[in-house]
Amino acid sequence: MNTDTYQNALESTKDSIEDVNSAIGFSLGNLTLEKLITSAITLVICVLVIWLVMRVARRISAHSRLSESLSRFILKVLKIALEFMAILIVADSLGFNVTALLAVFSLLGLALSLSVQNCLSNAMSGITILLTRPFEDGDFVEAGDVSGTVKDIGLIYTQLCTLDNKDIYVPNSDLSASKIVNYSREPQRRVDLTFGADYTCRPEQVKALHNAVSLVSGILPEPAPFVRVSGYGESNIEYTVRVWCKTADYWTVYYDLMEAVGAAFDAHGVSMSYPQMNVHVLDTPESAKRD
Repeated sequence: MNTDTYQNALESTKDSIEDVNSAIGFSLGNLTLEKLITSAITLVICVLVIWLVMRVARRISAHSRLSESLSRFILKVLKIALEFMAILIVADSLGFNVTALLAVFSLLGLALSLSVQNCLSNAMSGITILLTRPFEDGDFVEAGDVSGTVKDIGLIYTQLCTLDNKDIYVPNSDLSASKIVNYSREPQRRVDLTFGADYTCRPEQVKALHNAVSLVSGILPEPAPFVRVSGYGESNIEYTVRVWCKTADYWTVYYDLMEAVGAAFDAHGVSMSYPQMNVHVLDTPESAKRD
């Protein structure tokens, strides 16, 4: 690079810096000891105000009816907004053109939003989940092909803990777009089981299902347990058992009832059928002649 080219590049850089300085209305020559002291005092006041406002906001949030996740999100947004305002106030005390800074931040925000569209989609879905509250921390949910206990509802991801103790981070946009089943919202759940008994078993024998239901603890008396014939299959008669229990006792009742039915069937001689086919051979005139 020759001397003239280097000189032109240097002058162009200086002109660019001067243009930026003139746009934001600030230069290092404008700094004085008085401005620095004033800005330092302003910064301290802003920090104290943010601390006080956040402390009051946390107390209000603790006594509100909002969910913990939504309260946490609101507090985060409030803190970011207060810190941004503090930056603008301190910048104004230093001599910056705040209007120009806002314009620069707006352009940066637009460019950033275009580059992180997926994150913004997850963030908007997270806000929707926090506002509509289809589930909360501690609920066991199923969404799409994943299920687990909700550990944390974040702005971008929701953390689920599976039954085998694995953490799954699901994007909020996937959650909001799928069907969500909340198994913990209602205080009671119904256990539905279907058993097949052989056609040779008498109805009196299959009444062992009633005995099995009466032996399982955790089953609620109301609504009353339901045991009825629900279908006639190719090789068995289907009996449906429906009982109600507390949501927290669902899996205990489910497995206890499965074991109790098996023991009751054995005690009453009820055989559970398996797929089978009966073949009938008929004599035809042609076969009779050959014989």
